[in-house]
Amino acid sequence: MLREIHLSSFKCFDTLNLRLGPLTLLTGVNGGGKSSVMQALVLLSQTFRQQEWGRSLLLEGPELALGNAADVLNQDSARRDLALGVTTDEQKVKWSFRAEDRRALSIELEHVELDGIPVPLGVSTRWLMPPACAETSQAVTALRNLSWITAERTGPRELLPLRVADGHARVGHHGEMAAGLLYWRGEDEVNPALCLPDTPPTLFHQVRGYMQRFFPGCDLRVSPIEGVSAISLRLRSDSRSDFQRPQNVGFGLTQLFPIIVSLLAARVGDVLLIENPEVHLHPRAQQNIGILLAETAATGIQVVLETHSDHVLNGVRLAVKQKKLPASDALIHFFAHRPGQAAVPESPTMDDDGRLNSWPEGFFDQLDFALAELM
Repeated sequence: MLREIHLSSFKCFDTLNLRLGPLTLLTGVNGGGKSSVMQALVLLSQTFRQQEWGRSLLLEGPELALGNAADVLNQDSARRDLALGVTTDEQKVKWSFRAEDRRALSIELEHVELDGIPVPLGVSTRWLMPPACAETSQAVTALRNLSWITAERTGPRELLPLRVADGHARVGHHGEMAAGLLYWRGEDEVNPALCLPDTPPTLFHQVRGYMQRFFPGCDLRVSPIEGVSAISLRLRSDSRSDFQRPQNVGFGLTQLFPIIVSLLAARVGDVLLIENPEVHLHPRAQQNIGILLAETAATGIQVVLETHSDHVLNGVRLAVKQKKLPASDALIHFFAHRPGQAAVPESPTMDDDGRLNSWPEGFFDQLDFALAELM
């Protein structure tokens, strides 16, 4: 499990050391740095997958494209180097990179530290570390097992990609591979702790059951298209109606579908990054996805969540109060613009009843301001 992320001279952060838990909720104002935290983890994960034996941080990749070195270096510091690091239960790893050319689309690895001690890189590097260290590194394993679902999820589509089974290890950063994953792995058994009662424990039936819980009457069907490397997802919002093209069913169904698949298909030790799960969902459904994310985190699957929804937050708080997740396992970080101050988040803590010890200015308080004006 990732216990902390370390950033230096990366985007809006001069320096950041941020704790991560089984469930970490990132919230705050637009442009406050939430996405930058997620992107730092995705950059490392993407680099490991695309350049296993490379020696540079890939800034322009198939999952995340951030531009050139000038786009990711902290502009206030005017430095040409940056560092990304993580701490796990067993080790702390810090990768330092230097951009000799600010126009470059990747940044060269300069050195690596393990538990604060520089490690000689040698002739070859694997996953940005000496091969012998990389193969046993808990940090590398966690980052390689990372999945990211962006806020820009694939909307209703006639056809979705169908690849070989190994190509559907994850739902894809836009959720576009979720239907194919369900097709190939539909018979896999889901973690018993997440299984709905009176529903077969296989992935397909559990996804179907959860979708019905969020959208009563909902049903789904995945079918490969003969002669084409594609699959169709058909949905219905009422058990009395026929299966329809996703375009003719509520938009929220297609937005939630890849999140449900990702949560139920994940295995213990996986790391899931999910942006704005509340998109196109009714407030009650937003609260319920917060509860499900907390329940997932309680099974040994790490969840890092970015949200602007107080309903999602309240779902997490309810899950803690209902003893579905220990309060100590739910971390909250609020990112705000403080003129003249460094970009450092505030971190309210939660007690066993789901109550927060502080409520920073700007932290889900807009309803209070509106009511004050209306009353």
